[in-house]
Amino acid sequence: MLFTIKRPKSERFFQLSFNGFRPKGRNKIEQTLHAYLDFIKALIKYFRKKITLSILYTGKFVLLLGTLSRNGKSFLVRKLIWSRGKLGRPLATFVVMASALIVFMLGEVLNSSKYVVSQEINRDYLRNVTDIIPSKNTAMTTIPESRRTEAVAYVVEGGDTLYDIGNKFKISTDAIKYVNNLTDSSVLKPGQEIVIPPVAGLIHKVEKGDSLQSIANKYDVPAQAVADFNYILDVSSLAVGTELVIPDAKIPQQVIVPAVPAYITPRIPDAPSGGSGWCMWPTTVRIISQYFSVYHNGLDIATPWGRGMPPIYACSGGVVTRAGWDPWGLGLRITVDHGNGFETTYGHMSRIDVSYGQEVGKGSAMGLMGNTGRSTGPHVHFIIKYNGVPTNPLKYIQ
Repeated sequence: MLFTIKRPKSERFFQLSFNGFRPKGRNKIEQTLHAYLDFIKALIKYFRKKITLSILYTGKFVLLLGTLSRNGKSFLVRKLIWSRGKLGRPLATFVVMASALIVFMLGEVLNSSKYVVSQEINRDYLRNVTDIIPSKNTAMTTIPESRRTEAVAYVVEGGDTLYDIGNKFKISTDAIKYVNNLTDSSVLKPGQEIVIPPVAGLIHKVEKGDSLQSIANKYDVPAQAVADFNYILDVSSLAVGTELVIPDAKIPQQVIVPAVPAYITPRIPDAPSGGSGWCMWPTTVRIISQYFSVYHNGLDIATPWGRGMPPIYACSGGVVTRAGWDPWGLGLRITVDHGNGFETTYGHMSRIDVSYGQEVGKGSAMGLMGNTGRSTGPHVHFIIKYNGVPTNPLKYIQ
């Protein structure tokens, strides 16, 4: 039996070689470097082409705009010349209609205001019409806190001070003292009722003979500010008894200078002879914060903070010739005439217990040390003058 053995046909295999995609180089490192370099070159070539095209298209666009603008201008000129003014009316109509449309669209927005909620209707108009049902409208106006025009009655609570009350109502303590006739030595009691002036200033009650200018001069404010704040239309006459708010008013400085009758000659007890030792130390503390000098006409004797105010004594016997507020910075002050040309002054006091014309003896208590006027701390500014010239107090103090 014969068997036939078939040989398999020979098959030829082949593989395409893409040598163009193979990076150049003999090893992996060189091949990697060549691959990166080829990529960068291709990227640069791509961007260069895009930039060139962008510049080309931009130039063409600019040229096109120039051509269009010239053509549009020529067309407009030809149209205006051809129409010979016939476009004037349509343009004016367009402007008027556009303005009316803007007012119609935005009028309601511009008409609204946070200060006016509703508009009051004129009563005369309501009387003369019959086709509407009148309704009562009330205009509500929001007045800011700083525009308060009326005084407020405040009841003092326990622990209240003038400083605390002033901070609470955002006004100065000087304004509270002025309106309520208080001084630095006044003591507030719980339950006491005091008047708080408006935040913007003081209240002035018009008296006979007052004018807008005289009131403005008294409180050192512009007359127009007073008129505007109080809505005064006729400034030629002010109704007596009317209370006006004086905005940003300054407290009038009242200087107590009693008149001395010409026929009264004060008697000076124990007039000093001018030697040392006739004047005693004027208080119980001996801290000298500033000495007498050519630029300081007295001796400053201070007390530590946090302690009670020590008393002020008459340095020697004499007659009180001044007791009250000093407008030049000494605050509450006392001046005593000791005779023979000698005079002593005690400034920045917190309380005065003597009055004008009163005779005081050497060592008499006249009040308390304080911090009134232009002062940086509790002390007494002690001055000794001889024939009106300030001298060093240490020359005469025993």
